[in-house]
Amino acid sequence: MANHSRWEDTKAKRPQVSAGARSALEDSFALAQMIYDLRTGAGLSQRELAERMGTTQSVISRLEEGGGSGNRVDTLARVAVALGRHLIISFPESVPAKLKDAVQVA
Repeated sequence: MANHSRWEDTKAKRPQVSAGARSALEDSFALAQMIYDLRTGAGLSQRELAERMGTTQSVISRLEEGGGSGNRVDTLARVAVALGRHLIISFPESVPAKLKDAVQVA
């Protein structure tokens, strides 16, 4: 029982995640899921996609795990090219309610 109470104390001391941080994390996971879905939809393994991109399987694994903010535009562009897709970055005044094959951030 002593271990349980120490764990509860430890959890209570952890800072709460802000709504903004939670939203950014959810966007990152959505992007990771999209990369996974596109890769598997193309019938490629992580290693095969990595070879097409000139990188390693571990890079693809990290992209598909999400949770990080390190997805650089040039890396995402390489993913798009390797999958025969396009990467579009836009700052429109208004956005459609749902974008096909897209992660809508902000």
